[in-house]
Amino acid sequence: MSSASQQGGVTPRERVLNTALSQITEHGMTVSLEHLSLEEIIRASGVSRASAYRIWPNKQRFLADVLVSAVRATRLEVDSQAEVAQLTALLDANPSFATDAQVRRDVIVEGLRISIQADFERIASSPQWATYLSLNATCRGLADSSLREEVATALAEMQEVFIDHRSAVYARLPPLLGYRLVPPLSGANGFRSMSEAAGALMTGFLVQLGARPQLLTATFRLAAYGVDERDWTVPAFALTGLVLSYLEPDPDLVWDQAQLARAEATLADITALLKASWVTN
Repeated sequence: MSSASQQGGVTPRERVLNTALSQITEHGMTVSLEHLSLEEIIRASGVSRASAYRIWPNKQRFLADVLVSAVRATRLEVDSQAEVAQLTALLDANPSFATDAQVRRDVIVEGLRISIQADFERIASSPQWATYLSLNATCRGLADSSLREEVATALAEMQEVFIDHRSAVYARLPPLLGYRLVPPLSGANGFRSMSEAAGALMTGFLVQLGARPQLLTATFRLAAYGVDERDWTVPAFALTGLVLSYLEPDPDLVWDQAQLARAEATLADITALLKASWVTN
């Protein structure tokens, strides 16, 4: 009888897969680093074997530290020099930004589209983020309770770092764009809410990339958010919409010389921070 013969309408292949799925359901999906050899890593690092084993008396302890370190190594990358140059060129090409409300809206939406798409592509190509997302997805399935708690704590700490980072970025947008948080949102809590929502939406799209890689590049053409037609990816369209659901033009703001000076100062501040980051990296 062929190995592919069916028993009760189920092939051997299906039986194996069903058993594996049952095991995952019963015991949870664990993140395994068993392919890592502690001995080989010690030799490659140049650290003495005795010193290494004083730090990690067993491989389980070593693997726990590797997992937590992998979480903490994840970073939100800043805008690239090429991206900033693209955004600067967009502003330079629209000198009536401060005097024409429609031009201002066009530039803001296009700037969001460019920066969000670039951010999505940057994170999607990051090996550190791939590991981080994998740990987020499987943390609850870790068999070792102490390891699970360590990884969960590290993930929660990094989430707070990411939320704070995005909140600080979003807080710089109103003085630059002449916008405000949509009432009743206000202050730090409003930007934190915006940051949490944007992070959750971005993470959702990143998780889907494994099964739907076309999310990264497939576009559709649409006039939306008060501007004319342009090409959008689904993530860029959704995240732009999210940002614009939290921010709106400030009805009390007048684009006079004082506001123009505030916008220019904010832009200079952002540029200086980015340049410092480029040098550091």
